[in-house]
Amino acid sequence: MEYFQDAIDRTNGDILRVSVGEWITISELAKSKGVGPRQTRAILVEMGFLASEGQDRDLKLRLASWVTDCGWGRRQRSFKGIQFDVIGPDAHHWINDRWDNAVGEFASLSNLGQTARDHLRAFLDRRIDPDMAVQEQVCWLVDFYPALSQSDKARIIGVTQQVVSKYEKVRRVQIDRRISKRNAILH
Repeated sequence: MEYFQDAIDRTNGDILRVSVGEWITISELAKSKGVGPRQTRAILVEMGFLASEGQDRDLKLRLASWVTDCGWGRRQRSFKGIQFDVIGPDAHHWINDRWDNAVGEFASLSNLGQTARDHLRAFLDRRIDPDMAVQEQVCWLVDFYPALSQSDKARIIGVTQQVVSKYEKVRRVQIDRRISKRNAILH
């Protein structure tokens, strides 16, 4: 989407619309790269372009402060109050120059990670509904591959390590509650 900035011509008082370039959202970037939006955001986190903000349920991936400071990106708010980020042409060129290396680093997994990825894919293929929420995928990996690192789990699912950490914490709380209920019944 092309953005414009209004400026006043001081010689005659007219308002001029000056183009500030073609700015795109992260989802539009994902579409242009042929990758899903979640995986694109995870790759941009690996590149240091996006950073996590907030805690627990309010955890969001937003443009890193250095991106907005140098004018490569902007934080926008829609008319409905929904926040979103857009990246400018200079940032788009910066991402394109580093994209292939970042995807290679993001895709690199340990041997255990490769095995876990293959088993998760096979499990999803056998399901009637192959769509599985991120939290369910994290829980599946926690249950069947407890030794797998959070960063490997994040790479397999295509999310950030912080998201995996959040859902692992939820899973630990669930398990602790079940154990305490079971122990209360036994005593």
